[in-house]
Amino acid sequence: MAKAREIRGLSCDEPFRSAAGKILWTRFEELMSFREQVLKPVDARAAEEAVHDMRVASRRLRASLEVFVDVFPRAGFRNMLRSVKDLADTLGEVRDIDVLVDRLRASRKGKASTQRQALDSLIAEIEGNRDTARARLKTTIENLEQRDFPRRFALFVARETV
Repeated sequence: MAKAREIRGLSCDEPFRSAAGKILWTRFEELMSFREQVLKPVDARAAEEAVHDMRVASRRLRASLEVFVDVFPRAGFRNMLRSVKDLADTLGEVRDIDVLVDRLRASRKGKASTQRQALDSLIAEIEGNRDTARARLKTTIENLEQRDFPRRFALFVARETV
């Protein structure tokens, strides 16, 4: 799992709004830094790690948004939080399938041939579900970008925290 990025320039004397901006911007950049790895992984293991890291980053961003709820107008805040939650949910779906497949593969060891065959069938079916979940994740990310979410998020944070 990727370590959380350090919040540069943050101090204890920082005004609440200013701290909110620095923290949210850092968490947002962290989230978006995994985009390419999630959409165009080098291999299956890299894809799993990228999804996991992006999911953790989405949870950090969501938690940070919730801490700073009072800094933002309600309507805009709800829209931004909903977008982050939708992405986190889609990432979670893919991640849960990745973990399940890993555990099923590990459980094959030491099993009788018929049990391994049954597990292989189950794994193949679940991997098909993972392909569908990954396609949904790609669509979710692309939809956020088509709705100009990265720019809108940056403006949303900047308006209230700079």
